[in-house]
Amino acid sequence: MTNPSQLRLIRSEWFRPVSEGIGHYVPVLQSQPGEREALAKASPQTWEHMTPLIVILGPKKRETEPFNPDRIAEWVKKVAAAIGAHPCFLHTLRVKITDRVRTAEGTCPVLEVIYAQARKRGMQFVPVLRVHDPTSRVQQIRDAVECDGRGVAVRYPILDAASADDRGLQALVKDALQAVGVDVVGADLLLDLGFLSPDVEIDAADLQTSIDDLVAVGAWRSVVLMGTGMHRSLGGGVVREGTVGRLPRREWDLWRALRARQQRRLPTYGDYAVQYPDPPWEGEESGPGMRANIRYTLEDVTVVPRGIGPFQHEGAEQYRRLCRQIIAESNFAGPDYT
Repeated sequence: MTNPSQLRLIRSEWFRPVSEGIGHYVPVLQSQPGEREALAKASPQTWEHMTPLIVILGPKKRETEPFNPDRIAEWVKKVAAAIGAHPCFLHTLRVKITDRVRTAEGTCPVLEVIYAQARKRGMQFVPVLRVHDPTSRVQQIRDAVECDGRGVAVRYPILDAASADDRGLQALVKDALQAVGVDVVGADLLLDLGFLSPDVEIDAADLQTSIDDLVAVGAWRSVVLMGTGMHRSLGGGVVREGTVGRLPRREWDLWRALRARQQRRLPTYGDYAVQYPDPPWEGEESGPGMRANIRYTLEDVTVVPRGIGPFQHEGAEQYRRLCRQIIAESNFAGPDYT
């Protein structure tokens, strides 16, 4: 579905999705109604310092037939309405490489259709490539790179110290760039910490060594570090029902520790906002954590008032009670909060 007439009108190094300096922010946001609404309501001043990584979610329940193209178009239409003409990184989740979309000529890969719809709606997107992506997906990303000329963002799981065959960090990233035909000056490096378990200690000095190794590949267009301390489920003692919990912002603590070390190139800060990286699948056990809750980020912690009983019960009234709980906290006293 790539239009040859559109090929390479600009050079990828000319496109700058992330501004320089430490004042920029890269939130990882799923294509859910709440996240889309937040983006749609963001002020121009906020957009000047923000480049979201948008994750388009596939269906919870697996489908046996090819997707209806109208369904894919609707996914992208909703995201495009929230993003507008602002730059963004574009990725997918719960979309298999084998998923297909019906077309007049037969079927084609779902990722190809997502890119075509995003292009149709004027989205200034940078495709995201994971190291170890299968060859067919890499080819679809390469086609988008050649068509749009905005380069690529390489998403690397930074806590994985090396490749399976011990080639090391740099070799994996260089191979990924070569596979999509992008030089490092036209690429963004997204260092993904994923979920930061409270049971796992991460040393800032060791993390800095890994980051410096990858930064040394070349003059990256931007380097971003992102992660989250938000659990998949708030049950199991993480936040007790009927209480207000406080979850440490481990990703923020790590970034500040790196900043204090004054490393050669400090990554731009990013996080998963208040989401766990991977949402559950249809039918997946979600445990006792499915209770109404509100999450509000402060400097060092995320404040989470958690309801009692299944969240379907009592509806809006339970959320009103949670709101009363959160505004009673001393952190929210004073004229800055209403």
